[in-house]
Amino acid sequence: MNKLLLIGTCIFVTLSVASCSKDENTSDPEGTISVNIMNEDHGKTEIGNSDVYIDKANNFHTHYCLLSHLGKKNSLGSISAPVIEGVSDRVAVEPGNAYQIFKNEALREFPSGKLAFNIRSDYYNMYVVAPIEKDGAVIGANVKFVLMDAPDNNSLPEYNTNIGTLSYTNDQLTFELPASDFEVEPAFASSDYYTIEYENNNNKLTVRLLEYKQSDIFGFYIRVRDSYTYVYGKVK
Repeated sequence: MNKLLLIGTCIFVTLSVASCSKDENTSDPEGTISVNIMNEDHGKTEIGNSDVYIDKANNFHTHYCLLSHLGKKNSLGSISAPVIEGVSDRVAVEPGNAYQIFKNEALREFPSGKLAFNIRSDYYNMYVVAPIEKDGAVIGANVKFVLMDAPDNNSLPEYNTNIGTLSYTNDQLTFELPASDFEVEPAFASSDYYTIEYENNNNKLTVRLLEYKQSDIFGFYIRVRDSYTYVYGKVK
């Protein structure tokens, strides 16, 4: 699963329309949009620049994104940090409930089974205000949504950081990280151009070149708590 490579209709853009909420405890965030989302039998409206729509069974449905159902909330503004556990491609549309929409590439599952959020990705917070009915049948919902920036990056290095170059056999480099409990996933399965090994050493990632054949690039996805980044190095 990974603002880098975006899939089709799930490219998110900054929204600038603001509105004022009458919710009990909090105002809507700046940039909130209120819209009537009609189900697939009545126009199939999509949420912002995602492909999320309401299907015939009154579910939010997506092919290129992931949905998180946060349950009952007072308003759109009462939604806090992203909830990335238990995401799905289909959830029930329920008035008074809050949701989040993520690009597929925003979330990555690491070998440990833990999900983490791409530090360069944004996402939508969404709130269902009320159903839209016609002739006694639900045909859509009035929805508020707002584009949110990526959450805390847990002091990880910027995405696509160059950590250095390996130039000869047994050459090594060490890259310092903000925590000792980080998780590393290599971004290469194997290479015909080099052989390297790597290890976690407290809060450092050490990479060693065992065999050099040809210039190439290697990379790692690195997770700290619920955030992840990508770093790379060169063999030449």
